[in-house]
Amino acid sequence: MNNPSMLINKFIVKTIAWLIVLMASLFPARYINSVYGYLPFLGLLSLLLLSVLSLLLIRAGIHFEAEDSYVVCQRGETVNVTLKIVNGSFLICPQARAYLYVSDFFGGDDSVSPAAFTMPAKGGSDFSFAIKMNHIGMYSAGVKTLQIYDILGIFSITMPGGGGIAITVLPRILPADEIEFKDEMLSESHSLQKSTVSDGFDYTGVREYALGDSIKRIHWKLSAHFKDYMTKITETSHKNDLVVVIDLQTASPPRDMLPGIYDCLVETGLSLIEQAMSRDVEYSLLFAGQNGEIARAVPRGGQDYENLVGRLPVVYDGCGADIPDGADILENESHLGNRSANIILCTSRITDHLVRELINIKQNKRNPMLYYVMKPDANRREMEELKAPLKTLEDYDILYHIVTAEAMA
Repeated sequence: MNNPSMLINKFIVKTIAWLIVLMASLFPARYINSVYGYLPFLGLLSLLLLSVLSLLLIRAGIHFEAEDSYVVCQRGETVNVTLKIVNGSFLICPQARAYLYVSDFFGGDDSVSPAAFTMPAKGGSDFSFAIKMNHIGMYSAGVKTLQIYDILGIFSITMPGGGGIAITVLPRILPADEIEFKDEMLSESHSLQKSTVSDGFDYTGVREYALGDSIKRIHWKLSAHFKDYMTKITETSHKNDLVVVIDLQTASPPRDMLPGIYDCLVETGLSLIEQAMSRDVEYSLLFAGQNGEIARAVPRGGQDYENLVGRLPVVYDGCGADIPDGADILENESHLGNRSANIILCTSRITDHLVRELINIKQNKRNPMLYYVMKPDANRREMEELKAPLKTLEDYDILYHIVTAEAMA
């Protein structure tokens, strides 16, 4: 896009030039002792006023259209965007310049490209371009601003654009051979659990209902008595269920690597859920939402994934004091009455707090697993440093898998 100071300088130069022309048109009046001497000046002034008036009329008739206002695609697919700028006035727009934009992963403008064109009276101009959507998220594309000129090319008006297209990019579900997830990984927790004794649950009391509690564990008789939902406090369960935790906080890698790490975290988590779904394993997904709240979802593909992308925040660069990380989510889940027998954490950042929480889960006869996402360009020394915390997990027989994020395309 043109530098604003350059545009101002051009306008000043044009204005001075036309003032000189207007002053020069007054010279005949000095030598011709009649009203006809002012005709050149009056003619030029009228032409300028008509040109400004035509610009205002064209401006009033401009509107924007888009072939599609909302597009959904998978990561890696190409989206074809078609925009139209319509001139609804009866005047020809001799010169216009549209600045087309596509948003980036972080919500800013990835690119702003100028396109010069003309518009016929009662007609419009179409713009088509293809965008390869390399990363999961919500994006937009359209006309950032539109600059139109008068007939003489002296004056111009810059107006905000429109006709924007919202694009939701969904994660790719990875095949089973790319994400290791075997039935044996769930069997340990199952063998450690006691048998149930009453209504499918062995419970020692009740408490008030908390967000995330399963409806199956509500004590309906006591709920009716207290006029509020009461949840059974479970001691053991034979259910072989699973919760997948996606931790979107990172260890401050280079900014251009964040999108690839984000994609890897989300796709790994949802691929594990797809495999749990295919095995008829009861599952849920935990993550920190856009407002820092710990959210639970049970996505089943399609529309659920689309809604989930809208709820997921952009990957966090570093640790925010008010944003729960993977350790915080694990700690919160451990205090729920309906905590799961198996828990899988997808993270790119391992802390001492996180290691302690994984060990606590293991010592409470539950089955923790870790999918550790690493940046794509880590050298041998960095890899050794990143893997160092995993040795503690090995001492407690906690399963982990290392996944390498893709480089940013």
